[in-house]
Amino acid sequence: MKPDINTRIILLILLCCLIVSCSHINNEADIYGNWQGAFKNKDISINFNADKTCVLKFTDRKTNQIDTYNGVYEPDFTKMPIPLTIRNIPQLNHPLHTIIEFVGDDSMKMAGFSPRWRLRPISFDEGKTINLKRIIQYNAESL
Repeated sequence: MKPDINTRIILLILLCCLIVSCSHINNEADIYGNWQGAFKNKDISINFNADKTCVLKFTDRKTNQIDTYNGVYEPDFTKMPIPLTIRNIPQLNHPLHTIIEFVGDDSMKMAGFSPRWRLRPISFDEGKTINLKRIIQYNAESL
């Protein structure tokens, strides 16, 4: 038994919606650039470079003290939300683990950092989420 014309139209519309909603799959180049935001009286700047290195800067708004951390980042774009680990941080004796989610081309949200992999956040909790905006976008060819 063949589906009637209305059923075919509905299936076609659903298929089109599925294709459009899955049209942008995040990849490595989406994270490249300088991202800035704020969280709990600190301004945050994160540079993700194409060579997998990154620089995190936390500036205290009251004292203007800047804490800088250098490391190597490892995102896993096959999962949602995207797990992100920053390793080889000379200023710390442990890696940093978090999750990120892109909220458009030039904004992302990031959960708070955890020093242990098993304590990495698995969802975004209000009051513990860092909203970042891309200030400068790098491409792999320019680096």
